[in-house]
Amino acid sequence: MKKSLLRLGLALVLALTCAAAQAAPAATSDVIDPAMNAAGNPVDQFTGEIWVNTSESDKKAYLFGIDSAVTVEYFVNAKLAEQAAKSGKKPVYTLSPFEKGWMGAFANVSRADAIKMIDEWYAAHPTELQRPVMSVIWYELIAPRLAAKK
Repeated sequence: MKKSLLRLGLALVLALTCAAAQAAPAATSDVIDPAMNAAGNPVDQFTGEIWVNTSESDKKAYLFGIDSAVTVEYFVNAKLAEQAAKSGKKPVYTLSPFEKGWMGAFANVSRADAIKMIDEWYAAHPTELQRPVMSVIWYELIAPRLAAKK
């Protein structure tokens, strides 16, 4: 029951976050399959084109959604580890590399500072506005910060 509620909460957080950041509709001549976006991906990507035209509060909401999802996963894993330890089993952690990276790289970074980092990256790379924000977060912000900590 608790797992179901946590999953429902996670789904709700992600849905509300994505609802705040919607892409402009593509021209109908650009779309081959109405179920696919222009890149042929069934999931619309939150790209730099959208990011640079998004309000500060919506950017904060987007990062809050990611942070909330990572936090839920962390606490679900902690609870599962606790239950395993009580039953004498070895705890199993299933946090993804992204989740671990997010927690490590942004442990002491405010959302405002994270927004500033993303804004600065797109400003320095105006020809890469088609690149998804999550790609920039992982490859340009999280991975280098984790490498610098080693």
